Amino acid sequence: PCRRRFGPMTADHIQGISRSLIFLGLLLVGTVVASVVATFLSGVLFNGVVAMVPGGDIPTDDASWWQLHFQNLCSQALGFGGAVWLAIRLWDRSALQGLPGRSVGRNTSVLLLAILATVASGPLLMASYELNGLLIPEGGLLERLFKPLEEMIEAMTAFLASGEGVKRIVILLSVAGLPAIFEELSFRGVLQPLLIRATGSAFWGIALTAIVFSAIHFQFYGFLPRVLLGALFGWLAHRTGSLIPGMAAHFANNALAAVTLWVTGSMTDDILDLTPLVVIGGTAAMAACIYGVDRVIRQRPA
Repeated sequence: PCRRRFGPMTADHIQGISRSLIFLGLLLVGTVVASVVATFLSGVLFNGVVAMVPGGDIPTDDASWWQLHFQNLCSQALGFGGAVWLAIRLWDRSALQGLPGRSVGRNTSVLLLAILATVASGPLLMASYELNGLLIPEGGLLERLFKPLEEMIEAMTAFLASGEGVKRIVILLSVAGLPAIFEELSFRGVLQPLLIRATGSAFWGIALTAIVFSAIHFQFYGFLPRVLLGALFGWLAHRTGSLIPGMAAHFANNALAAVTLWVTGSMTDDILDLTPLVVIGGTAAMAACIYGVDRVIRQRPA
C-alpha cells in the first residue's frame, strides 16, 4: 500500500535522488536525439519534413499523416525506450522494475479492473480539465504562452487519430500501443521506483512521477487530468508489482480518446453531460475498481 514514510537521509535515499536526476537527464537527451533522428529519417524517407509551429496550419495530406506516425514511433522508441535502455546499461537490469513483475499483475481480474477504473475515471478527468482551465487566467500571460501550443498539440493529435479502415489499426498501435509500452517502461518502470527510493515514500514517489509524466507532455491545459491518470497508473504498478496493469490501463485510456474522435468527431467532446452526479458516480465506480484490484491482490499475494 502507499504509505508516507519519512526518516533520516540514508545512502539509499541519496542514490535514489542522484539516479532520478540522471534518468530525467536521459529522458531529456533522449527526447532531443529522437527528434533529430526522426527529422533526418523523415527527410530521407518522405522527401521532406512536416514542420509545425504554434498558431500555424496543421497538415491534412496522407503523406504527412504517415510521417507524423513515424515521428511518433521514433519519439517513443528512441526517446523513452532509449532512456530505459541507457539506464539498464548504466546500472543493471534491476533499473527496470515490474516487467513482467509479480504474477498477480497478469491476473485477468486485475487487468479488467484496471481498465474499468481508467474508463470510470473519465468524468473525474473531465472535471479536473475544467478546473485546470480555470487556473489559467483568461487573457493572461500563461494563456498567451500555453494556449497556442495546446491548440497545436490537440490539432496534431486529432489529425494523428483520424483515419478509416486499416488506418485505425495503425492509430491504435501508434497513439495507444506505443505510449502504453514505452511511457510505462520509463515512468513507472524506472523513474517511479527511483523516486520512491529517493523520498522513502511510495506516496510521494508516485505523486512526483505523475507530475513529471504530465509535465513532459507539454499540454498544460490538461496538466491536472494527466497527473491523476499518472497517479492511477503509478498506483497500479506499485500495488501489483507489475507494469502490465498500468500498460493495459494506459492503452485503454488512449484508445478510448481515439474512439471518441471516431464517434463524435472530436477528442475533447463529452460523451456524457458533466454533472455533479456523473462525476460522483464515475469517481465511485473508479474507487470500487481500485478496491477490487486491492482485494484480488490480498487474496492472491503471489
